[in-house]
Amino acid sequence: MLNLTVSQAASAMGAVGDVDNGQDIRVSGVCTDSRVLRPGEIFFCLSGENFDGHEFAGKAMAGGAAAVVVSRPLPELSGQGPVLMVRDVLVALGALGCAWRMAACSKVVAVTGSAGKTTVKEMLAGMLEAVGATGKNYKNFNNQLGVPQCMLGLSGTEAFWVLELGISLPHDMDELGAMVRPDVAVINNIGPAHLEGLGSLEGVARAKTDLLRYLSDDGSAFVCMDYPLLWDCARAIRPDVIGFSAMGAEAPYRGEYLGQAQGGGGRFRLTLRGEVLEFEAPFTGSYFAENMIAAAAVAHSLGANAAAIEAGVRATSVPEHRFEVRAAGPWTVIDDAYNANPLSMRRSIASAAELADQRPLVLVLGEMKELGQDAPRLHRELGQVVAGTGAQALLWFGGHGDEVHRGLGNGHWPGTFMQTEEPRNLKSNLAELGLTGGVVLVKGSRSCKMERYVRELVGNEGDCGQ
Repeated sequence: MLNLTVSQAASAMGAVGDVDNGQDIRVSGVCTDSRVLRPGEIFFCLSGENFDGHEFAGKAMAGGAAAVVVSRPLPELSGQGPVLMVRDVLVALGALGCAWRMAACSKVVAVTGSAGKTTVKEMLAGMLEAVGATGKNYKNFNNQLGVPQCMLGLSGTEAFWVLELGISLPHDMDELGAMVRPDVAVINNIGPAHLEGLGSLEGVARAKTDLLRYLSDDGSAFVCMDYPLLWDCARAIRPDVIGFSAMGAEAPYRGEYLGQAQGGGGRFRLTLRGEVLEFEAPFTGSYFAENMIAAAAVAHSLGANAAAIEAGVRATSVPEHRFEVRAAGPWTVIDDAYNANPLSMRRSIASAAELADQRPLVLVLGEMKELGQDAPRLHRELGQVVAGTGAQALLWFGGHGDEVHRGLGNGHWPGTFMQTEEPRNLKSNLAELGLTGGVVLVKGSRSCKMERYVRELVGNEGDCGQ
């Protein structure tokens, strides 16, 4: 819980206004939604395309807000409580989050990458719990709004904070890095994601490694060596960067996927500066080895032993809509609907094909957004990836279907390609294929809302155990 007064919060944000009216009021937290505000919280009047938080400032004050943060005058609130004026409400929230981070006793670990960073964050937090109390982002609240909210919800007495950082524009990492000021940074990979904002794979590498510029003076950086652009950019900023690898590079930390386990899940080997661990975990696919070794390298450096690392992996829950494996009658449905980019698409398709083994594989995929001028080429390449899997069918939702079809071979692919626009048609589409069961992978960019297709197949049936 926060331990600040209104006047201290105002000073941290560079706010002006009616501070004297409540300078000794203790702040219990922050809130951006007046419907869930609790007495003692500061209400931030954020504005978006379809809402303006200033319209709810009066309701927040009446509900017991310790103060409201505004970017325009609200004379109607005069005398009701502290009204703190700032130039930009979101920036002010970040400034308060940074002030709380600097006051905290916790060691801060920042996690970023193009794919799998939420899984790395969850695994790492689980590993570190054996060393000391650990705080982390809620779900994937990883941007300029979510990160400060998460930090301000922590007590500051935890041994560790594990914070996931997500970016889509070049300046994002500068803003997040300056806010978080990590003691440890880990970058697990790069791929052609958010190219609309970051421009190119080189742009992704530069933007991700900008995080290393914000490390504390005695901080440490951990970066995957399997991505040459990423590794070179990291070494240019931090020559002392510590490497890890899931592809056999000579690194002090190495991860290997040894194949599917007999009872489900997968078998993995981790090498931690010479110490070797082998165990089974409730995940399949080589990319989980990359996620594991990214988390394990940091945890090991912070005092987690082999038992804590293995326990942290086993205890990790697959985040919602991220390769959740569920049963739907004769079908095994892989719900990877949360988001997609070319790197995560390739990985999920490969893992789905491995899980399917000899069973029919059907891919229900959605458009990959924010790829800029490279979108046509990257969708053609996705078609080529699918053509090499042995999948029986690809049902495509969204734009660039023609490019995916070209990548499949313009009709020469032996599988079935269908353009789908309505989730309600999915079961009839599957029936048209003449298949009585198998594996279905559902994946696409967030705005495609591919979870609608999962619901059409799974309904309220339970998880099948992975």
